[in-house]
Amino acid sequence: MLLRKYLSQLGIGKAIIDLKLPKVMYGLGERVTGEFFILGGICEQKIKRLECDLVQIDKMNNTQQFIDTTTILTTKFIEEEQEIRIPFSFQLPVSAAVSSEHISYRFNTRLFFDKGVISEDQDIIQVVDQNSKEIDVGQ
Repeated sequence: MLLRKYLSQLGIGKAIIDLKLPKVMYGLGERVTGEFFILGGICEQKIKRLECDLVQIDKMNNTQQFIDTTTILTTKFIEEEQEIRIPFSFQLPVSAAVSSEHISYRFNTRLFFDKGVISEDQDIIQVVDQNSKEIDVGQ
């Protein structure tokens, strides 16, 4: 049991985070809903916080812009292999640039544990004009 605890503190067998979204294509100003799915690792771990950033990547200018961040603070423990689901909701800005071969978006999700261990997830989405749901993002 002690070995498992030390391994999880090193990031081996830690709990994992996964942002689950029902689709990848969203219109400007649309509400993105889904859930954070957390699966416990090889031993009990203390969760400190969960953060999720929406990031716009501009490949032409080689820049990243943080649109907004959602933070959930907690002192919850997750048991070995326990499943936790937390609702997720995010309002996309109406003024955002639509996805293209140069502009892309992703949600970066991080789950922070006691002792500085972090679990991460990335989910790419496409932002389209409400009037046009067909888009080629060059991928």
